[in-house]
Amino acid sequence: MSKIKLALVGCGGMGTRHLYGMRELLASPFNNIEPVGVCDIRLENAELAASEAETLFGYKPAVFTDMETMAVAIPDLDAVSVVTDPSVHHTVVCRALELGWHVMVEKPMAITVGACRMMIDTAARHSRILSVAENYRRDPSARLIRHILEKEWIGKPYLAWCHALGGGNTIFITPWRHIKDKGGPILDMGVHYTDLIRYQLGDIAEVYGDARLLEKLRYKPESIGDQYTFYQNRHRAMEESVPATAEDVSVALFRMESGIMVNWIMGRGGTGGIGGEMILCEEGQIASYGTRGGRAEIQRKGKDKEGHEALVEMASDFELEPLAAHFFPDCIGAENVDWRLIALEYFELGEAILHGRQVELDGLEGLKDVAAVYAILESSLAGRSVSMQEIEACQVYGYQQEIDEALGIPG
Repeated sequence: MSKIKLALVGCGGMGTRHLYGMRELLASPFNNIEPVGVCDIRLENAELAASEAETLFGYKPAVFTDMETMAVAIPDLDAVSVVTDPSVHHTVVCRALELGWHVMVEKPMAITVGACRMMIDTAARHSRILSVAENYRRDPSARLIRHILEKEWIGKPYLAWCHALGGGNTIFITPWRHIKDKGGPILDMGVHYTDLIRYQLGDIAEVYGDARLLEKLRYKPESIGDQYTFYQNRHRAMEESVPATAEDVSVALFRMESGIMVNWIMGRGGTGGIGGEMILCEEGQIASYGTRGGRAEIQRKGKDKEGHEALVEMASDFELEPLAAHFFPDCIGAENVDWRLIALEYFELGEAILHGRQVELDGLEGLKDVAAVYAILESSLAGRSVSMQEIEACQVYGYQQEIDEALGIPG
């Protein structure tokens, strides 16, 4: 099988997880990538990633601290995967595209809608592929729920909600996730949910939202769950407390283009929390949009709940794409699900480059996910509902303007 030459740009915690995703693809009969380089402005991060890759791949990729040097050293490099913090996605991605590479960028696609547009325009100008790494919708649970909705097993949806609010004042993964011009927790986590809502229910037409900053000082957690060396090293070096400038609690109503109303409550702060998802349909309900390692569940009118395995058995015409079927033969995202969903993203990128296929989440899709989150923040600032058309066109831009000015993003 032909393979693309690929490099990782950004060797932090998420970059490490991407290496494990590459390993899953390399070990499969579908492998179409050859990881040849790692790049990070901090040499120690790049060296740590290269050592991790050597353990995973059986060889050590070349190490770089800038993309220009990498372009000279690897003249036949096909693509890069950008896994830096979101505040520099636009800078790194646009430069990579200018160097002639295809690009996959981690979610959120960019720090503002304006930055997303910069990236889309640059990709078009250089005739390069721009793909966004959004993994939740690739899980078997999300695929199965979409199948159920498309087949209208329980009729058409008419109302839904998505609640993911947790209280507390600890640092959420990294200190930068609490800084407005670095992304903030509403953007960082929210794009997962806006993407799933759009994937299952179609595009959003209008948003009325409110967002607030409750925890103005964040504290270092006693421990961190991830066992990757980078995460552990970062936790040890983390300051005991950091100031927060990004909103940490949000509530909104989405009016979908189909007319469906979706209630949204999401954040990481305050004194309470709520969790749960539901899609109400004419003849029953679905208790999830799908998620990483999740399971589908429906309940028809007057009947008992039907779980994931029963739904798979009933859905004789439901099929995962070949690599996903290889990873999840029972249509359940279980073992190594995080890494395998990342592997699916890389495989798709390779197929798009090698065979001219379309990527599922291109720049426009990534922009729509970012814009949906900012619609909540812009609505809150403006004190009115906003249309997605004006948000995506940057016509309502008061909240994001401050970020663009801080980062030097041209208007």
